Amino acid sequence: MARRNWNRIFVTGGTSFVGLRVIAALVEEGADITVLVQPDSAEKLGPLRRHVRLEAGDVWNNASLKGRSRGYGAVIHLVGSTHAQPARGLTFQQLNLVPARNVIGMAVGDGVPYVVLLSAVSSPSGVSAEYLRSKREAEEYLRNSGLNWAIVRAPVLFDRRQRGGGFFILLSRVGALPFLRVFFGRKAPLPVDVASRAIARLALEPDFPRNQLLYAGNLRRLGRAKRNRQHQPKTTRSRRQRSAAASLEDDNVPFGWLPGKLPDNPGNHPGDDRRRR
Repeated sequence: MARRNWNRIFVTGGTSFVGLRVIAALVEEGADITVLVQPDSAEKLGPLRRHVRLEAGDVWNNASLKGRSRGYGAVIHLVGSTHAQPARGLTFQQLNLVPARNVIGMAVGDGVPYVVLLSAVSSPSGVSAEYLRSKREAEEYLRNSGLNWAIVRAPVLFDRRQRGGGFFILLSRVGALPFLRVFFGRKAPLPVDVASRAIARLALEPDFPRNQLLYAGNLRRLGRAKRNRQHQPKTTRSRRQRSAAASLEDDNVPFGWLPGKLPDNPGNHPGDDRRRR
């Protein structure tokens, strides 16, 4: 049975490198989108802002989340970081597990039936194993929540337009070759636009099988599949597509799927607008 309000999507981490592209993909699909933002982060949405609703909230503050996602068909959670600063209390558990736990609790309390969680297939080079442990703990929390879920164990994501993009495109294609897929396929880099479309479609497709772990191969197939054109009239969709694409043209984020610099003020949370997963 198709869930109610399947087209209404609530997004956390929407102003990150991945988040902006997921929102653009949701716009292209004709979704009704709400983005959770801290008050000083809304401008990072750029032109996408006119296509979404904004809800003020902090994924590190349970009280600020209460009731925010009521009436939505799915929550997409994109918050996380590979940069811990234990001396400031910014452990990987605080950066990755705590916000996931709070957002999942919000979904349970608000009656949202389905959560798409962005996780990672492995720890990036040079990053502590605690990073991946915090991701797996967040996954386990979601799986035990009683909600329907999809967990995206993404590889490194890259923007084809940025420096070094050609090299990562080559690695991505090598990882998709049948004779290497078994050994390298899950960790091969993936274009961020492909992964973002896949995440958007995971959230929107009512008939997609639930309670699954998804890897690079799943994302590649889903992100490149023919778009479902049932959501809205062609003229409206085309206008939204052009606007969504234009909103990313000036997105000068660092290469790769990495968080930005953590705030210098320890009183500020490392918010959902700065990190990769």
